Amino acid sequence: RSLHPHPQTRHEQLRERAIRDPLTGLHNRRYFEETAGRDAARAVRTGEPLAILVIDIDHFKTVNDQHGHAAGDLVLRLLAEILTAGVRGSDLVCRIGGDEFVVLLAGVATEEHAARAARRVLDTLAQPIRLSAHEIFVSASIGIVLYPRDGNSLDTLLRNADVAMYNAKAEGRNRHAFYRESMREATAHRLSLEHDLRRAIEAEQFVLHYQPQVDVTTGAVVGVEALVRWTHPDMGMISPVDFIPLAEETGLIVPLGEWVLQT
Repeated sequence: RSLHPHPQTRHEQLRERAIRDPLTGLHNRRYFEETAGRDAARAVRTGEPLAILVIDIDHFKTVNDQHGHAAGDLVLRLLAEILTAGVRGSDLVCRIGGDEFVVLLAGVATEEHAARAARRVLDTLAQPIRLSAHEIFVSASIGIVLYPRDGNSLDTLLRNADVAMYNAKAEGRNRHAFYRESMREATAHRLSLEHDLRRAIEAEQFVLHYQPQVDVTTGAVVGVEALVRWTHPDMGMISPVDFIPLAEETGLIVPLGEWVLQT
Protein backbone atom coordinates (compact mmCIF):
# COMPACT_ATOMS: atom_id res chain seq x y z
CA ARG A 1 0.00 0.00 0.00
CA SER A 2 1.16 3.54 -0.69
CA LEU A 3 2.90 5.36 2.15
CA HIS A 4 1.50 8.65 0.87
CA PRO A 5 -1.95 9.88 1.82
CA HIS A 6 -4.55 9.92 -0.89
CA PRO A 7 -4.34 13.18 -2.86
CA GLN A 8 -7.20 15.59 -2.46
CA THR A 9 -9.95 15.29 -5.00
CA ARG A 10 -10.68 18.28 -7.22
CA HIS A 11 -13.79 18.96 -5.16
CA GLU A 12 -11.81 18.92 -1.89
CA GLN A 13 -9.21 21.27 -3.35
CA LEU A 14 -11.86 23.74 -4.46
CA ARG A 15 -13.60 23.49 -1.10
CA GLU A 16 -10.32 24.19 0.73
CA ARG A 17 -9.63 27.25 -1.43
CA ALA A 18 -13.14 28.52 -0.81
CA ILE A 19 -12.79 28.47 2.98
CA ARG A 20 -9.11 29.47 3.43
CA ASP A 21 -7.45 32.86 3.43
CA PRO A 22 -4.41 32.42 1.13
CA LEU A 23 -2.29 35.04 2.90
CA THR A 24 -2.54 33.87 6.52
CA GLY A 25 -3.71 30.28 6.11
CA LEU A 26 -6.61 30.97 8.48
CA HIS A 27 -10.18 30.13 7.64
CA ASN A 28 -12.15 32.96 6.08
CA ARG A 29 -15.48 34.68 6.67
CA ARG A 30 -17.42 32.01 4.78
CA TYR A 31 -16.05 29.23 6.97
CA PHE A 32 -16.58 31.30 10.12
CA GLU A 33 -20.22 31.94 9.31
CA GLU A 34 -20.79 28.26 8.59
CA THR A 35 -18.94 26.88 11.61
CA ALA A 36 -19.70 29.61 14.12
CA GLY A 37 -23.32 29.50 13.04
CA ARG A 38 -23.46 25.84 14.02
CA ASP A 39 -21.64 26.55 17.29
CA ALA A 40 -24.03 29.37 18.11
CA ALA A 41 -27.04 27.20 17.33
CA ARG A 42 -25.67 24.45 19.58
CA ALA A 43 -25.05 27.00 22.33
CA VAL A 44 -28.67 28.13 22.07
CA ARG A 45 -29.83 24.51 22.45
CA THR A 46 -27.52 23.55 25.29
CA GLY A 47 -27.09 26.88 27.09
CA GLU A 48 -23.30 26.58 26.67
CA PRO A 49 -21.62 30.00 26.91
CA LEU A 50 -19.21 31.41 24.33
CA ALA A 51 -17.32 34.62 23.64
CA ILE A 52 -16.53 36.33 20.35
CA LEU A 53 -13.62 38.74 19.86
CA VAL A 54 -13.53 41.00 16.79
CA ILE A 55 -9.99 42.31 16.28
CA ASP A 56 -9.08 45.21 13.98
CA ILE A 57 -5.51 46.50 13.45
CA ASP A 58 -5.17 50.19 14.29
CA HIS A 59 -4.05 52.51 11.47
CA PHE A 60 -3.41 49.58 9.15
CA LYS A 61 -3.67 51.81 6.09
CA THR A 62 -0.78 53.88 7.46
CA VAL A 63 1.40 50.75 7.67
CA ASN A 64 0.71 50.00 4.00
CA ASP A 65 1.24 53.62 2.94
CA GLN A 66 4.50 54.15 4.85
CA HIS A 67 6.14 50.74 4.58
CA GLY A 68 4.48 49.08 1.59
CA HIS A 69 2.07 46.19 1.19
CA ALA A 70 4.77 43.62 1.99
CA ALA A 71 4.96 45.09 5.49
CA GLY A 72 1.18 45.06 5.76
CA ASP A 73 1.10 41.39 4.75
CA LEU A 74 3.77 40.64 7.36
CA VAL A 75 1.65 42.27 10.08
CA LEU A 76 -1.40 40.24 9.04
CA ARG A 77 0.53 36.96 9.09
CA LEU A 78 2.05 37.81 12.47
CA LEU A 79 -1.35 38.53 14.00
CA ALA A 80 -2.66 35.25 12.57
CA GLU A 81 0.21 33.41 14.29
CA ILE A 82 -0.40 35.23 17.58
CA LEU A 83 -4.10 34.39 17.55
CA THR A 84 -3.56 30.76 16.57
CA ALA A 85 -0.90 30.22 19.25
CA GLY A 86 -3.08 31.75 21.96
CA VAL A 87 -6.24 29.63 21.61
CA ARG A 88 -7.29 26.09 22.39
CA GLY A 89 -8.13 23.40 19.87
CA SER A 90 -11.83 23.96 20.49
CA ASP A 91 -11.60 27.66 19.60
CA LEU A 92 -11.95 29.15 16.14
CA VAL A 93 -9.76 31.85 14.55
CA CYS A 94 -10.63 33.39 11.17
CA ARG A 95 -9.67 36.37 9.03
CA ILE A 96 -12.97 37.92 7.97
CA GLY A 97 -11.78 41.11 6.27
CA GLY A 98 -8.75 43.07 5.13
CA ASP A 99 -7.33 43.74 8.60
CA GLU A 100 -10.13 42.22 10.66
CA PHE A 101 -9.99 38.93 12.52
CA VAL A 102 -12.50 37.11 14.68
CA VAL A 103 -11.99 34.58 17.47
CA LEU A 104 -14.72 32.35 18.90
CA LEU A 105 -13.92 31.08 22.40
CA ALA A 106 -16.06 28.08 23.26
CA GLY A 107 -17.24 27.68 26.84
CA VAL A 108 -16.14 31.17 27.94
CA ALA A 109 -18.75 32.67 30.25
CA THR A 110 -16.99 35.53 32.05
CA GLU A 111 -15.56 38.90 31.08
CA GLU A 112 -12.41 38.07 33.03
CA HIS A 113 -11.63 35.02 30.89
CA ALA A 114 -12.33 36.86 27.61
CA ALA A 115 -10.33 39.90 28.76
CA ARG A 116 -7.29 37.70 29.43
CA ALA A 117 -7.38 36.46 25.85
CA ALA A 118 -7.65 40.03 24.55
CA ARG A 119 -4.78 41.26 26.72
CA ARG A 120 -2.52 38.47 25.46
CA VAL A 121 -3.07 39.69 21.91
CA LEU A 122 -2.42 43.34 22.80
CA ASP A 123 0.67 42.53 24.88
CA THR A 124 2.21 40.45 22.10
CA LEU A 125 1.50 43.11 19.48
CA ALA A 126 3.25 45.67 21.68
CA GLN A 127 6.58 44.16 20.63
CA PRO A 128 8.11 45.88 17.56
CA ILE A 129 8.02 44.07 14.23
CA ARG A 130 11.39 44.14 12.46
CA LEU A 131 11.34 44.75 8.73
CA SER A 132 14.76 45.20 7.09
CA ALA A 133 16.27 48.24 8.80
CA HIS A 134 12.98 49.43 10.24
CA GLU A 135 10.85 48.62 13.24
CA ILE A 136 7.07 48.74 12.87
CA PHE A 137 4.86 49.28 15.88
CA VAL A 138 1.24 48.20 15.58
CA SER A 139 -1.68 47.85 17.93
CA ALA A 140 -5.23 46.57 17.70
CA SER A 141 -8.71 47.40 18.91
CA ILE A 142 -10.81 44.49 20.16
CA GLY A 143 -14.56 44.27 20.64
CA ILE A 144 -15.90 41.46 22.83
CA VAL A 145 -19.35 39.93 23.27
CA LEU A 146 -20.57 37.09 25.46
CA TYR A 147 -23.37 34.66 24.68
CA PRO A 148 -26.11 34.66 25.85
CA ARG A 149 -25.77 38.09 27.47
CA ASP A 150 -25.11 40.13 24.33
CA GLY A 151 -27.28 38.41 21.73
CA ASN A 152 -29.04 35.19 20.84
CA SER A 153 -27.87 34.81 17.22
CA LEU A 154 -24.54 34.95 15.42
CA ASP A 155 -25.55 38.01 13.40
CA THR A 156 -26.51 39.93 16.53
CA LEU A 157 -23.34 38.91 18.35
CA LEU A 158 -21.12 40.00 15.44
CA ARG A 159 -22.92 43.34 15.08
CA ASN A 160 -22.53 44.02 18.78
CA ALA A 161 -18.87 42.95 18.74
CA ASP A 162 -18.31 45.47 15.91
CA VAL A 163 -19.97 48.16 18.01
CA ALA A 164 -17.66 47.34 20.94
CA MET A 165 -14.62 47.36 18.62
CA TYR A 166 -15.50 50.81 17.28
CA ASN A 167 -15.90 51.97 20.86
CA ALA A 168 -12.39 50.70 21.67
CA LYS A 169 -11.07 52.75 18.74
CA ALA A 170 -12.97 55.83 19.88
CA GLU A 171 -11.53 55.45 23.39
CA GLY A 172 -7.97 55.67 22.11
CA ARG A 173 -7.24 52.33 20.39
CA ASN A 174 -4.82 49.64 21.57
CA ARG A 175 -7.44 48.29 23.97
CA HIS A 176 -10.42 46.00 24.28
CA ALA A 177 -14.01 46.86 25.08
CA PHE A 178 -17.01 44.75 26.07
CA TYR A 179 -20.31 45.49 24.40
CA ARG A 180 -22.71 47.68 26.34
CA GLU A 181 -26.16 48.69 25.15
CA SER A 182 -25.25 52.35 25.72
CA MET A 183 -22.59 52.10 22.98
CA ARG A 184 -25.10 51.54 20.21
CA GLU A 185 -26.39 55.10 20.00
CA ALA A 186 -22.87 56.59 19.89
CA THR A 187 -21.78 54.09 17.23
CA ALA A 188 -24.89 54.72 15.16
CA HIS A 189 -24.09 58.45 15.26
CA ARG A 190 -20.51 57.79 14.14
CA LEU A 191 -21.58 55.55 11.25
CA SER A 192 -24.20 58.13 10.21
CA LEU A 193 -21.55 60.85 10.32
CA GLU A 194 -19.19 58.71 8.22
CA HIS A 195 -21.95 58.21 5.63
CA ASP A 196 -22.67 61.94 5.58
CA LEU A 197 -18.95 62.71 5.27
CA ARG A 198 -18.68 60.60 2.13
CA ARG A 199 -21.64 62.45 0.62
CA ALA A 200 -20.25 65.81 1.75
CA ILE A 201 -17.10 65.35 -0.35
CA GLU A 202 -19.18 64.55 -3.43
CA ALA A 203 -21.59 67.44 -2.76
CA GLU A 204 -18.79 69.91 -1.89
CA GLN A 205 -20.30 70.88 1.46
CA PHE A 206 -16.92 72.11 2.67
CA VAL A 207 -15.69 75.68 2.79
CA LEU A 208 -12.25 77.14 3.42
CA HIS A 209 -11.54 79.88 5.94
CA TYR A 210 -8.27 81.69 5.41
CA GLN A 211 -6.28 82.75 8.47
CA PRO A 212 -3.58 85.37 7.83
CA GLN A 213 0.03 84.78 8.79
CA VAL A 214 1.55 88.07 9.92
CA ASP A 215 5.20 89.12 10.21
CA VAL A 216 5.28 90.53 13.76
CA THR A 217 8.22 92.85 13.01
CA THR A 218 6.59 94.61 10.04
CA GLY A 219 2.89 93.86 10.46
CA ALA A 220 2.75 92.63 6.88
CA VAL A 221 0.60 89.66 5.86
CA VAL A 222 3.06 87.11 4.49
CA GLY A 223 0.76 84.18 3.90
CA VAL A 224 -2.44 82.41 4.92
CA GLU A 225 -3.49 79.09 6.40
CA ALA A 226 -6.41 77.36 4.68
CA LEU A 227 -8.73 75.90 7.35
CA VAL A 228 -11.42 73.50 6.18
CA ARG A 229 -14.92 73.64 7.64
CA TRP A 230 -17.91 71.34 7.02
CA THR A 231 -21.36 72.87 6.62
CA HIS A 232 -23.71 69.95 7.23
CA PRO A 233 -27.18 70.45 5.67
CA ASP A 234 -28.96 69.40 8.90
CA MET A 235 -26.45 69.91 11.72
CA GLY A 236 -24.88 73.14 10.51
CA MET A 237 -21.19 73.85 11.02
CA ILE A 238 -19.31 70.76 12.27
CA SER A 239 -16.01 71.23 14.06
CA PRO A 240 -12.84 69.79 12.49
CA VAL A 241 -12.27 68.13 15.88
CA ASP A 242 -15.22 65.88 15.02
CA PHE A 243 -14.72 65.15 11.33
CA ILE A 244 -10.95 65.29 10.67
CA PRO A 245 -10.15 62.19 12.84
CA LEU A 246 -13.03 60.37 11.14
CA ALA A 247 -11.71 61.37 7.71
CA GLU A 248 -8.26 60.06 8.65
CA GLU A 249 -9.63 56.73 9.94
CA THR A 250 -11.71 56.10 6.81
CA GLY A 251 -9.17 57.30 4.25
CA LEU A 252 -11.47 60.16 3.21
CA ILE A 253 -8.73 62.58 4.24
CA VAL A 254 -7.11 61.95 0.82
CA PRO A 255 -9.96 63.19 -1.42
CA LEU A 256 -10.68 65.94 1.13
CA GLY A 257 -7.05 67.07 0.98
CA GLU A 258 -7.16 67.05 -2.83
CA TRP A 259 -10.27 69.27 -2.76
CA VAL A 260 -8.53 71.71 -0.39
CA LEU A 261 -5.48 71.94 -2.67
CA GLN A 262 -7.57 72.41 -5.81
CA THR A 263 -9.79 75.00 -4.13
